[in-house]
Amino acid sequence: KSLADSAGCPKKRIGSKPMMLFVGDRWHLNPEYRRLQNLLIDFHRGDPVDKIVMSGLDHIMVFTTADEPNAAEGSKPIIHQRVYYCKLKKNPNGGRTPVPFLNPSGPDMDFYVRRTEFATRDIWNIAIKQPGANKKKKVKNFSTNMFGETIGRLHLEKQEIEKMGGKKGKALKLAEKIEKEEQGAQLESELGKEQGELQAEFKQAYGFTES
Repeated sequence: KSLADSAGCPKKRIGSKPMMLFVGDRWHLNPEYRRLQNLLIDFHRGDPVDKIVMSGLDHIMVFTTADEPNAAEGSKPIIHQRVYYCKLKKNPNGGRTPVPFLNPSGPDMDFYVRRTEFATRDIWNIAIKQPGANKKKKVKNFSTNMFGETIGRLHLEKQEIEKMGGKKGKALKLAEKIEKEEQGAQLESELGKEQGELQAEFKQAYGFTES
């Protein structure tokens, strides 16, 4: 079935990535179908991304391997490709996780694996080898935010801020000078008051004041 056969059905958004489901034991037991699975994933996944928004999961592709009824012995199994539009709705049983509802949206097809010719192990290892330039070397304490800006983290030893000296401005120096003058005046006032009390006690005890 083509997309035209599902004209009234909702379709996936442009740029959205498919969820892919492979049904059948052959996908992980048979090396031919494992290679085909890798090919299908690489073909449909698009550009690699780090994060996916849940609302962008709007369609699922299901690949099912099955034996045809009344098929001759040794015949290849048929592979069914079915595409469904996925709509997330509120869970009727409660909870924050939405429930997906699937509607056939196409395109659908059935195909067989007829001929396969794999490379030797040495050539296969060379083919899947990635260049060193494509491998990002992880740098400690560096990260990139959603705007593409690089953020670094510095680890410093414990600093004693009280003992650190810095350049003082004129206003700060003037404020310290005024504060010292006020403290000196307050100290002189307290000393004068204390001296007056001592003289009063001395006069009361001996009848005269100290010269």
